[in-house]
Amino acid sequence: TPIKEGLIINNPQRRLPKDQRKLFENNGWEIVDSAQPAHNEPPPLCYSSTWLSMNVLVLDPKTVCVEKSEVYQQDQLDKLGMEVVPVELRDAYAFGGGLHCCTADVYREGTLKDYFPKQ
Repeated sequence: TPIKEGLIINNPQRRLPKDQRKLFENNGWEIVDSAQPAHNEPPPLCYSSTWLSMNVLVLDPKTVCVEKSEVYQQDQLDKLGMEVVPVELRDAYAFGGGLHCCTADVYREGTLKDYFPKQ
């Protein structure tokens, strides 16, 4: 999950494939293992992984929304220098996803940038 330019969190149980990992490393990205989920199982009627804990919504290079009960993910992102905004959404997981999956970019300011110039 990209968090900001140069930083992604990686699921330690489903690591990036070697070719994808190499793309990030060749372009100077830091790859950090994600914090463990705060829950041992998903909520009722949710067929997703507990790793929805990583499904965060990045608002800008310093601000990220994290599901309110995912305290370990919040703590990790705080320690990585992000301002964390807790959002209650766990009860909506049964509808198909976390914060990032439930949203869509409508408009982003700024210029288009290639984050992977070394391919």
